[in-house]
Amino acid sequence: MSWQIFLTFSHIIGTMLGVGGATFAEFFYLKALKDGHIDPEEGDFLKATYRVLRIGMILLILSGFGFFILYRINGHEELLYDPRFLGKVTLIAIIFFNAILLQTKKMPLWLGSALSFTSWYGALVLGAWRSVDASYLAIMAWYAGAVLVVALILHIIRKLYLKPLPAASQ
Repeated sequence: MSWQIFLTFSHIIGTMLGVGGATFAEFFYLKALKDGHIDPEEGDFLKATYRVLRIGMILLILSGFGFFILYRINGHEELLYDPRFLGKVTLIAIIFFNAILLQTKKMPLWLGSALSFTSWYGALVLGAWRSVDASYLAIMAWYAGAVLVVALILHIIRKLYLKPLPAASQ
């Protein structure tokens, strides 16, 4: 198996774990908060989901560095300046720093969720949509708009799904 194939498989698996993990993290978190608190079983589901997210992020970062080295060794440095590549690198950096800020509780959860969700799906789209012909700034502008839209959608879902519990009747 060539390094290119190995790195591609690792990259795809990392992306799948990240996108799936981000999706399930949001669903499990909403489900856990439905009754107003996170019980131990729900906490275990969330911990497992966050572990999957971390594994996906690690695979994506390591395989991304592998691609960087492979492109450099094979004399394909021009690929490192491709707007799609730069967009993906930026999104992975956002995922990484967002995870740290969420873990240390320095990022509001509403924004961190929107950043994580949008960044993972954005990385998937940029990786799969090979014919994207946009500048780096255009990609980042679309991403910023998508973060705002996702934050709004998640806010609406939370408002509808997490309605206040009725007071206990006496």
